[in-house]
Amino acid sequence: MEQTVTQQLWIYIDEGDSLQGRTVASRIVDMLRAAGAPGVTVFRGVGGYGTHGVFHSDLLVDIPSRLPLVITCIDRSDRLQRLLPKLGELVQEGLIVLSPVQVVKVARRPGSAFPAHLRVADVMNHDVISVTPDTPVGELVRLLLERGLRAMPVVDAERRVIGIVTDVDLLQRGVSQLPLHLQQLLPGAERAAHLAAVAARPERAADVMSPNPTTISAMASLTQAALVMTEHDHKRLPVVDEAGHLVGMLSRSDLLQTVANTFALSSEVLPGTMLTTAKTVGEVMIRDVPTVTPETPLAETLDRILSTPRRRVIVIDQDRRVVGIISDGDILRRAARPVAPGLLQRFAIWIGGGARPPELELALKNLTAAAVMTHPVLTVNPDTPIINAVELMIERRIKRLPVVDAEGRLVGMVGRAALLGALLGAGGEGSRERE
Repeated sequence: MEQTVTQQLWIYIDEGDSLQGRTVASRIVDMLRAAGAPGVTVFRGVGGYGTHGVFHSDLLVDIPSRLPLVITCIDRSDRLQRLLPKLGELVQEGLIVLSPVQVVKVARRPGSAFPAHLRVADVMNHDVISVTPDTPVGELVRLLLERGLRAMPVVDAERRVIGIVTDVDLLQRGVSQLPLHLQQLLPGAERAAHLAAVAARPERAADVMSPNPTTISAMASLTQAALVMTEHDHKRLPVVDEAGHLVGMLSRSDLLQTVANTFALSSEVLPGTMLTTAKTVGEVMIRDVPTVTPETPLAETLDRILSTPRRRVIVIDQDRRVVGIISDGDILRRAARPVAPGLLQRFAIWIGGGARPPELELALKNLTAAAVMTHPVLTVNPDTPIINAVELMIERRIKRLPVVDAEGRLVGMVGRAALLGALLGAGGEGSRERE
């Protein structure tokens, strides 16, 4: 595995530089800290001058607030490059420099894979949408679809969390026959018709919510949050302040994103940094993976997808080499083209696990798995380090990765839940089953 490219950032400013009532130095440090930089140092000079040519020094009679400051950190090159535009906005007078460095050794205290200096408040989504118990279910579903959300907190008049409505709640209570991720794939007219049907229902948020949901404090550590998610098998948690008021939402991907953004170097450079029970993908992957071949009829392929909670199958050739992957969304997007518009919603309901309309099965009889599969497929090997699989998932925005041997033959699959459990040192059969 190649070592991550690193650079050293140097920022030269004056200690008296300020922006909107705060020193520029404090804003820069906060920005680097929130982005996950592994460490930042601020040097205060005894003297110096900049482009203005005026020399400042604490060795002479001068104004101390104009002494030079140097802010520096060493981090991944890609992250520093992403931060440069924002740093440039803060440094209105000064100098920003990047220089290549070779990291020989990083010595850390043994501990969690999650940055100890970050709290839930640092990585949560602050732009949180909520509803009240009296919100009509049609309005609730509309908000979920417009925002691309999978859950909605329900709050009282003082914004205390009293419930949560998830995709599962809506399906189990009969409000919708179609999962939210499939509703979002419907064309505009079909989606509007589905929303109109939901809007006509009498239920309110209080009728469909799961009461007293698990929440997490904004000041909790990321390790605590990951532990709660893993123990309760939750993909997201409402975040509350000390008084129990809703202040944000934290998702599994937020936690994995933070880990992916940490100072990840090769295992040769950082031996044993993360105290996890599992070190590689092969230790947490599931081995019983649903598969089809490229020639498998589409109806049979859909049966296989609906038989697994992971809602996807791997397409393999006669030698078990991975040639594609198919999710329920892939079928709706790619197989719905020959379906008449009036039957599209019924087709979506079939994919969502509802009754199979005979006329639709007839219309799709000549289609096979090869017609709807996504290919080529991103894969990992059993010996791929956990952190590398996390980075790949976050970078490509995918939820599961097929695991293949040296010849490309399928040996398993790994998902976000298993990786999060591994980062906690909880990798094992339990996390595999919940994946």
